Amino acid sequence: MNSAFEVDDRFIRHIYILSITFTVLIAGLLFWLHRSAVPSFLIGSAISLSMLWSVEFVVRRLVRPGSSKKTKYLLGAIAFGKYAVLGGCLYLLFKMEWRNDYALAGGIALTQIAIIFKAMGLIVSHFSNTK
Repeated sequence: MNSAFEVDDRFIRHIYILSITFTVLIAGLLFWLHRSAVPSFLIGSAISLSMLWSVEFVVRRLVRPGSSKKTKYLLGAIAFGKYAVLGGCLYLLFKMEWRNDYALAGGIALTQIAIIFKAMGLIVSHFSNTK
């Protein structure tokens, strides 16, 4: 019997879709209201999405029997490259004085907010189906 709270590939795909949708909507709203906050928010969103992607990628590659040393080196290279790119983005953000702390924090929290919304939706659908 499948549970309504089961986490599978569809759940993670929905989190990506929800996070990207939130990013586009909030960035559009920020562009309209406070343009200088958009770069900080987009970089925070990129950090948030890359953290989710890297956790998913590492778990899929390492948590299986027979993973080789080559796989571990590949994961290390990807992680190093990802953090180098994100570090460069943060450097530009600070150097160009585009930093907005609230927008950056909001972007970083974006995936967690999407997970909370998805979980609330699962809970509501579970209780509405049990009646």
